[in-house]
Amino acid sequence: MQISIVMPAYNAERFLAEAIESVLAQTWKDFELIILDDGSQDRTREIAQDYARRDARVRLEAHANIGVAATLNRGLALSASEWVVIMHADDVMMPNRIERQLAFVSAHPELAVASSWVMHINGEGTMIARDNSRLLTHEAVQKLYLANELVGFSHPASILRKSSVQAVGGYREQFRVNEDIDLWNRLLERGYNILVQPDFLLKYRIHDKSASIARARFIRRQIHWVKECMLRRRRGERELSWDEFVCFRRTLPWYVRLNAERKDMAKVLYKAATFQFAQRKYYLLVPTVIATTILQPGYTVRQIASKLLLRRS
Repeated sequence: MQISIVMPAYNAERFLAEAIESVLAQTWKDFELIILDDGSQDRTREIAQDYARRDARVRLEAHANIGVAATLNRGLALSASEWVVIMHADDVMMPNRIERQLAFVSAHPELAVASSWVMHINGEGTMIARDNSRLLTHEAVQKLYLANELVGFSHPASILRKSSVQAVGGYREQFRVNEDIDLWNRLLERGYNILVQPDFLLKYRIHDKSASIARARFIRRQIHWVKECMLRRRRGERELSWDEFVCFRRTLPWYVRLNAERKDMAKVLYKAATFQFAQRKYYLLVPTVIATTILQPGYTVRQIASKLLLRRS
């Protein structure tokens, strides 16, 4: 059974070779690796071309910069397989990732998407944390869905049923950095099933580009937009554009907006603390942890406790 692996890449020269090597080292050998260079301005295309020349399973598709969502949709269209594995150009697959994920979706034929647990690594490849989702049963997923909460999990650790994703319109470009969360929840609304596999199958890399506070704040604001669109769809109402959403948020009472900003900033700072820990910048880590604890003590304590429990297990 051949599997398609879709790897979008933009200015990914620093980690691309390691990411490709982790794919080529898979215990499951029957796959095609489609690397989509999204208008990179560094050596990304040159590195990918070199691997494509050496291994017939590797294929390079290059285009002008169109963004992640459009690139992913193009990768799905080009893929030859019904099951498509998503892989980011700065992450590392565990050697048995594809084999284990294929076994999981075979045991759960009702699934349209499956993800897995991931380990967080820094720029040098050192493991700094392990992140696990609790969405291991259909009941756990449905509990969030029925509560009108967003369902989310690790996108670069996912395997997708191509026909199901395309049936709901694929990734939507307007959501940019949260196109995956938008997709998971639209799939659920259309009656498709998704689960997380309780195996650590990917090393998810945290580095400068992925951990900036400005980017994290933008992501948090977009998550609110994704959720508002989700709620409006479920009420049979028209979704809001980004500009409409920004105007809508301004109409909310000041204390509601302030409380949301407090919670968002706590999550942003916690992510920054994770990066500071990865970089061993302890002089920044301590004040950042103090700040996020002041802003949202319950969230911070739960996150730290869960990480400590995982490190001991």
